[in-house]
Amino acid sequence: MPVGRSPRIQVTGRARAGKTTLRHALSLLTAEETPPVDRPGQPDPAFDADLVLYVLPGLADHADRRLLATVHPDRTLVVLNKADAIGARWPDAAATADDLTAEFGLPVFPVVASLATHTRSGTLTDADLRTLHRHRDRPDPAFTLAHDLFTAPDLAPDPESRQALLDRWDLFGVSCALAALRRHPTLPPQLLLQILHCASGIDPLHRELHRRYEAVAAVFGD
Repeated sequence: MPVGRSPRIQVTGRARAGKTTLRHALSLLTAEETPPVDRPGQPDPAFDADLVLYVLPGLADHADRRLLATVHPDRTLVVLNKADAIGARWPDAAATADDLTAEFGLPVFPVVASLATHTRSGTLTDADLRTLHRHRDRPDPAFTLAHDLFTAPDLAPDPESRQALLDRWDLFGVSCALAALRRHPTLPPQLLLQILHCASGIDPLHRELHRRYEAVAAVFGD
């Protein structure tokens, strides 16, 4: 390996897998984002970086399986992005990640990169908190199952506030925040933000990526 340079990181995956969102969630501003791996008639990208993050937007398809069979296991981490859309609860996404780990022989991390990006760059505003507390004790939790249900005009006289909350935190973030506030209504904003950050699943991925980055950087420094 060449001495005197920083390790290169590539972020790859299918179109609309969330590659750019993941880069921002991990603050990988200098990471290289490859073209989508599923572009018709285009050659596969060369996975020649020191570390590769392969982003899956849910279950793996034929293109993913073909390419994941070619990557170097010591240099590749797989990110099961949009994990909130897999099954009904987080354990469903975790089980799917475990199945993919066994299938590919690569570590797979369930993540909601969009929520992690919001928690890294945003804060819970007073307006956010007022809207959350206004609907904290609503008896039917089904209104958090879909955007249309949560923003329905006949739900309450604040559809604009609910839409603004969704725009900032997405449905998964709103659902997690409401669940936390139902259990602990007096949670301060910063602690609630930390809970949302943990719920995104980004920390285990960040720790493993940092560990591998440091290991590669140490080799470059020899």
